[in-house]
Amino acid sequence: MHALFSKKPSKLRLICVVAWMKGLLCTKWQKTSMALLRSIVLLLAAGTALNAYPALNAVDVANNQSELALSRQLQILEDPSGQLTLGTLLAEPQAWRNNATDSLNFGFSRSAWWVRIGLRNTSNTTVTKVLDLGTPLEDEVDMHIVRADNGSEKPVLTGDRRPFNTRPILMRIPNLPIVLGPGEQLEVYLKLAAHDGLHEPIVLKLWKPNAYATQMQTETTVLGIYYGALITVLLYNLFLYISTQDRGFGFYTLYITAFFVWSFTFRGFAFQYWWPDSPVLNNQILPLGAAACFFTFGLFITHYLDTRHSVAPWLHNTLIGTAWGSLLSVTPAFFNFYALPFVLSTPLEIVMMGVAMIAGVDLMRRGSKPARYYLIAFTLLAVGVVLYYLRVLDLVPSNAITENFLQIGSALEVLLLAFGLADQMNTLKADKLKAEREALASQTALNNELEILVSSRTTALESANQRLANLAITDALTGAYNRRHFDTCFELEVARHSRHQTPLAFCLLDIDNFKRYNDHYGHPAGDEVLKQTSKALRGLLNRTGDQFFRVGGEEFAFVLTVDEPLEKVHAFVDHLRLALERLSLPHTGNPAGVITASFGLVLLQKNSPTTSTTAVYALADKLLYDAKHAGRNRVVCQAF
Repeated sequence: MHALFSKKPSKLRLICVVAWMKGLLCTKWQKTSMALLRSIVLLLAAGTALNAYPALNAVDVANNQSELALSRQLQILEDPSGQLTLGTLLAEPQAWRNNATDSLNFGFSRSAWWVRIGLRNTSNTTVTKVLDLGTPLEDEVDMHIVRADNGSEKPVLTGDRRPFNTRPILMRIPNLPIVLGPGEQLEVYLKLAAHDGLHEPIVLKLWKPNAYATQMQTETTVLGIYYGALITVLLYNLFLYISTQDRGFGFYTLYITAFFVWSFTFRGFAFQYWWPDSPVLNNQILPLGAAACFFTFGLFITHYLDTRHSVAPWLHNTLIGTAWGSLLSVTPAFFNFYALPFVLSTPLEIVMMGVAMIAGVDLMRRGSKPARYYLIAFTLLAVGVVLYYLRVLDLVPSNAITENFLQIGSALEVLLLAFGLADQMNTLKADKLKAEREALASQTALNNELEILVSSRTTALESANQRLANLAITDALTGAYNRRHFDTCFELEVARHSRHQTPLAFCLLDIDNFKRYNDHYGHPAGDEVLKQTSKALRGLLNRTGDQFFRVGGEEFAFVLTVDEPLEKVHAFVDHLRLALERLSLPHTGNPAGVITASFGLVLLQKNSPTTSTTAVYALADKLLYDAKHAGRNRVVCQAF
């Protein structure tokens, strides 16, 4: 009967009421009976018309609940033209229907949508409530209160397409204070309109004022901690970028900055604190911020995972292409289009997320540690993004998880990627330290081989480092030290002799008629001779301090530590010559019929005059050629 006797009854209702009254006023019984019968028929017809749509049941607000979800007590009405007014709604029957879900989610729709709810105060005291819209992003929100005795109050016209100060309570989410007197019943009408068709999911709640203030304060505190963490990570990575000039930290700083601006706007804080009088700018920042997030994320991830070199080219090119595509797709936002940039960018962003996931899985399977951090972080963010889009498209319900997992996932993603970057930086530092240790080990080896073997080769890592260092100073073919290492070591040994007056033996040897051997047997066979020669002589030079070098094509040199009479050195070198000959490597172009070598040996005694490496080398070379001219396969020695 409340609907029947509302302040602005429809024509059908008026006809019914008039007929009923006329029936009551008839003086004659027959006339009265007929009138009453007609009235009953008309009332039944009116009741049938009124029951064509569900009745609006009022919600009792007298209970002491801190919050009350209203979604399933609401009735909704689509207004395709967007021209319906409150007066029209009250004067004429409308196709209201009950809302059967836990949220209002109109998705992409050009229609305006009306929502109504009945409230009843069954207590003997005045009750004050706050109706919370649940989202800061609905474009236009017209709020009407219709009281049974005083009619409709002045509407509240707000939303994020209108200046911030249009809100009754200046908070980031539009709301409406409602006061109900003792026993009072009223109706609340909301008109929800989108600028260009994209509606946000809405969960209407009715709050006690104190509980609402506490809830908003709690949300602000939690989000403040969240944004504080973002800013902390942002400043940390900015400092690292300034310190190291590493582009990875620079890209990550840009990504966090874009995500912070987008999230701060998405949650309504930017409109409240940064540009409360610029609703158009507020709506432009959202698609621009989202595009900047995906663009900077694409740049960061390609650098962090080194996708140019670590994954298939099509994966890298797709990541770069979708990143730039996302950035360009928001061009309509500059012309005050809000929904179109999301329509254009969403497919690109879905492709980017899929390709980024494939790249991460591929690299993690190949043992990439950065990919491990990235994949965990990206999965958390991707779940949040997917839940957000599914909620916008009304494919999943709005609840605490779907509404907040984007923030939870993004916070964890930011922290995990920060850990990943820190770990990557530590890896780089470890690699740098490893390189420095290798260089130090090489220098120590040049100074004192024995000290390196005793003091530096104590762990498996140091042993590996030494092997790497040896590769840099070793001739790849023969296994002997190379010419570059010879120059350094020979300089040190001659300097040591000059400084400490210790005896030194230096010898050059050259394989006899080696060119003939190569011409006859071929270069592969010649390489094998060089290997056998080096292996045989190095096997005999096994005292600590003995060093064997390949200084030319078929020319070798060795430095001997001398701790016995110099006369025995000559005999030892001749023993080396015989050992080589006894290998019996066939050589038809050599008088001996096998591979032999000529030796030029220089012996520096304790009190020999100071000399240079050039002079010692030249003397050994002269003695070598003396051996060749004397018939080869011999040792020519000189001491001074």
